[in-house]
Amino acid sequence: MDAHARIIRSDAVVVGAGAAGLAAARTLAQCGIRALVVESRHRIGGRAYTVRTPDGAFPIELGAEFVHGDSAATTALLRESDTRTIEVDSVPGVWEVTQAVLDRVDVDGSDSSVDGFLKSVDMEGVDQARMLIEGFDAALTADASVIAIAREWRSDANNAQSRPLEGYGKLVKHLAAGTSDKLLLDTRVERIAWSPGRVEVCATRYGEPLEIHASRAIITVPVGVLQEQLQFKPPLPPEKHAALHAIAMGPVVKVALHFRSAFWNGGFFQTPPGCGFPTLWSRMPQKAPILMAWAGGDAVRRLDEKHPDPIRAALDACEAVFPQVDVRAQLQAAYVHDWQGDPYARGAYSYLRVNGGDAREVLRAPVAGTLYFAGEATSSNYAGTVSGAIETGEQAALAVAESLTNHIRIS
Repeated sequence: MDAHARIIRSDAVVVGAGAAGLAAARTLAQCGIRALVVESRHRIGGRAYTVRTPDGAFPIELGAEFVHGDSAATTALLRESDTRTIEVDSVPGVWEVTQAVLDRVDVDGSDSSVDGFLKSVDMEGVDQARMLIEGFDAALTADASVIAIAREWRSDANNAQSRPLEGYGKLVKHLAAGTSDKLLLDTRVERIAWSPGRVEVCATRYGEPLEIHASRAIITVPVGVLQEQLQFKPPLPPEKHAALHAIAMGPVVKVALHFRSAFWNGGFFQTPPGCGFPTLWSRMPQKAPILMAWAGGDAVRRLDEKHPDPIRAALDACEAVFPQVDVRAQLQAAYVHDWQGDPYARGAYSYLRVNGGDAREVLRAPVAGTLYFAGEATSSNYAGTVSGAIETGEQAALAVAESLTNHIRIS
């Protein structure tokens, strides 16, 4: 304890104001639990990061962009917040080829890396499958579990994709509106001291020490931050460390190019070999003058090595796909975000390493009825998605509410 620290007391503290943290705080408020949310950034949303074109006409998603599957929790929130969605077509051809390749994986057999498995497959489309897995799963294919990837591709989260018409920002604001007013931004958590039934979160806010004392904590920070930055005293149990080692964060660089007009037809575009960004996509069927350049997984390393200026690399990719257009003359603005380099994310979203097994479930399990964990990395059904964050945030909050209610009854 810092003798000079300001102390705030609450029933529960939620660490992180991304989708998981806001969903947890909202659910705690609905259960009548006093909760304080702390967030390192100067904004809410975490890896859901929506900005808008200067005229306000269109959202630009520098983070999460799509709704995967039909999660009941996400569907309910979309309806509550009056957030409309539009269906998005998958990448023609490549998607089917990748599915056919991954259908050969024996998910009950021995695990291997995606690379190791692909080397054993004798069929056309293997290189295309590797490229799509890199991009869609943001996975390093020499490190990622092929069984985990195959299971995710066969899950409900892969059945349908849509896009919030007005961006995820509207949904994030709706979640925040349902929480209490106790939300502290620019609050960097450095250490969590805990014992059964007691938590002390040690942080700094505007350079000043701050402590939050509570009975329970819900930790929703990205797994990359949990691995590298957050300290626990006493340390987390060994099984939690093993689970964290079995989960990796996938790198993603995203560039949004805002043009004077939408000079293309179609939703997804594969770029020629050698381009820094393997994929471009538009907001089709919405006719927005925005193209998104995406590099994920191993493609980020190649981008860093050969194309150190991501905006220039994105424009080069556009020129390769649309040689008849003077794309640089059309450009109005460009926006870029490197999620691996983001100190509050350390990656875009998670994937399981080889033999990762039930690491997500182990990470999600509470410690001593005091520390609870949520976020896409802890989701069994919707890993890597906003839906996974929302569902696990709500589930953790309900568990905390039940724990505190039972404690009051016993006392």
